[in-house]
Amino acid sequence: MARILYVFPHPDDESFGPGPLMAKQRRQGHAVYLLTLTRGEATTQRARYGYSKEEMGAVRYREMQAVAQTLGLTDLTVLDFPDGGLADLDPRVLEEAVAACVERVQPNVVVTYAVHGISGHPDHLVAHAVVKRVFCALRAEGAGYLRRLAFFTLTEENTTNRPAHLKGSPPEAIDCTVAFEEADRAQGKAALACYETYRDVVEAHQPLRHVAGGVCFSLFGEQRQPPLDDLFAGLAVEQGS
Repeated sequence: MARILYVFPHPDDESFGPGPLMAKQRRQGHAVYLLTLTRGEATTQRARYGYSKEEMGAVRYREMQAVAQTLGLTDLTVLDFPDGGLADLDPRVLEEAVAACVERVQPNVVVTYAVHGISGHPDHLVAHAVVKRVFCALRAEGAGYLRRLAFFTLTEENTTNRPAHLKGSPPEAIDCTVAFEEADRAQGKAALACYETYRDVVEAHQPLRHVAGGVCFSLFGEQRQPPLDDLFAGLAVEQGS
């Protein structure tokens, strides 16, 4: 059994793409952890409900608890850094918080956004940089349990009906594409449905269609062509070491 930690800045980041894969990994017996850096309180969706930021953050936190249960996550940690304001923080504060979670979980694989952040949201870009720095620093300090850093991305191909602001990676930059079963897709769809405040957004954009061909990743410091078909492929943790 392997241990994998997903690190994203906002509630729903995990479900707007990797959700079905997280369900698959749990079904296969892997330990799947999720760290979310904010409560997503600054979303413009709150205006539809007349919520304050504090109220919206509380609602989205409850939605994330439902997501964790639906996906069967091993553990969920939700921090309270300012939504939309990660770029204004001292990055060392973020790095300390992420490092503390990594050291507690001791994952074999860490996942965060690709360098372009897919949507280009500043918080996505900060998450990429912070997680990469933490991964490199802990590896340099001897954290041998860290075996792979993976960046969630989309492919540049099959962009039909994809919103123009969403970016993908060229084929040569995709080092791993993991397919999933229909049951996993259904579980990912159920996780998306937990975000009741985002129901209209989910119905309008149908985010899981962007990963219908598999969930894609670039691997830090690795070049895999043809791409791997599993995030744990080639790692000793597959044999339990």
